[in-house]
Amino acid sequence: MDIETIPGATVGSKQRFYRLYMCFQAQKESWKKTCRSVIGLDGAFLKWDIKGQLLAAVGRDGDNRIVPIAWAVVEIENDTNWDWFVQHLALDLGLELGKGFVVMSDKQKGLVKAVHNLLPEAEHRQCCRHIYENWRKGGKDLRLQKFFWYIARCYTPGMFNYNMDELKRYDAGAHASLVKTKPETWSRAFFKIGSNCNDNLNNLCESFNKTIREARKKPLLDMLEEIRRQCMTRNYLRSKMATARKTRFTEKTHKELARVEEKSKECTLRWAIGPETEVEDQEQTYVVSLERETCACRSWQMNGIPCIHAAKVILGAKRKLSEFVAPCYTTNQWRETYSYGISPLNGMIEWPQTNRLGVIPPPNRNGKPGRPKNHYRKKGTNETVSTTKLSRANRVMTCSNCKEEGHYKNTCRKAFVPSSPKKPRGRPRKYQVRDYILKSHKLKPPKLNPHNLTHHKLPKLTPHKLKHHDGKFLNLPKHHRLERGEDGSLRTTLLFVV
Repeated sequence: MDIETIPGATVGSKQRFYRLYMCFQAQKESWKKTCRSVIGLDGAFLKWDIKGQLLAAVGRDGDNRIVPIAWAVVEIENDTNWDWFVQHLALDLGLELGKGFVVMSDKQKGLVKAVHNLLPEAEHRQCCRHIYENWRKGGKDLRLQKFFWYIARCYTPGMFNYNMDELKRYDAGAHASLVKTKPETWSRAFFKIGSNCNDNLNNLCESFNKTIREARKKPLLDMLEEIRRQCMTRNYLRSKMATARKTRFTEKTHKELARVEEKSKECTLRWAIGPETEVEDQEQTYVVSLERETCACRSWQMNGIPCIHAAKVILGAKRKLSEFVAPCYTTNQWRETYSYGISPLNGMIEWPQTNRLGVIPPPNRNGKPGRPKNHYRKKGTNETVSTTKLSRANRVMTCSNCKEEGHYKNTCRKAFVPSSPKKPRGRPRKYQVRDYILKSHKLKPPKLNPHNLTHHKLPKLTPHKLKHHDGKFLNLPKHHRLERGEDGSLRTTLLFVV
């Protein structure tokens, strides 16, 4: 454990917290002696009052479960803090220049620089999911999605080039943008052999961050204690699982062997003189050598578990698949992983006193606390984010009960107000305009006399009834006229032309 305070403080003054690194002996020894040489690096935001970030290094055991190695609390993810964390991690695990080790991460700039500078000989893989999310921002074409995952999961350079050519024929622009993402860092076709791991997703750190989601809401000491308890309990429970396991390999390894054996039935075996055998799978042939434990598809060498082509040859030779599985998947090695335990601790009240000045919290950063917001352009009043749906933001709602604005019917406590008569849809006809005017004033339509060919007068309308409808009467349809009578009242006249 290493705690640093802000440099520059004078002797005898209170120290202000800067950053903290923690790596338990049990976690360190179990990874060095029993786990595969794969390390996942990632950062997560803290959610307590004084904001910061937690950097974590996570490994993988023989049953493909997470093994937290080390973690640190820093103010922010930047070049300085990642250099400091990777330097401590390399010293604890004996990574030296990183030769023979695999580092999995996202494309955070400070992290990429730290691995490149401090572990130049390590194989640095990028998380495919982050690559894909950035690449697909221009659209959501499902065919492009299939092309991407075909390219990411192919094991040979030949299949990689074939899928890239297919993508180029489908969309040249998408192909050009994908080449810029450096596929050699995230496609299995370029991964080195020897790690017994084909990971191109940083799910290790994502799983660890999910387990400490509630812990990250607590203050610093409470959060660190919660993480320690989780690691202590995890080691105990998995030690019981490994002890109770009576098979030669871990549970997930046996499931993978069963899947491989079943899929191998779809392959065609062609024997040849010598140590090599040809296997056909989906109109593509691969050469398998049991002596060298290799297959032309490279899956066997990369995972440490026979592929479907190798399984076809092994079963055809009347041998067992278990003879060709890497030792890291055995139950004995899985038991050894969790033979190292973390000791329990008393509560904070029982901790020994150091008789030193306390460490005060770090100062607040400039600006608002927490994760910085995206500086997107503010949308207009009636502007929506979606191109297919109309947003309900900034809309003026009208109550269907009282016909007033600003609230809904389910919260309205006023009396019911009947709705005004609805206008007919479409362009109104002449008789519809007349009937609407009469209906709005509760007047009956006149009885027309077909023998009177000059004109017919409608009932008189007083100015009181017309005060809210002047606009409607000023825009009278054809053959209508507004007249004022001798008593000063207004009336409409419907004219009939012979």
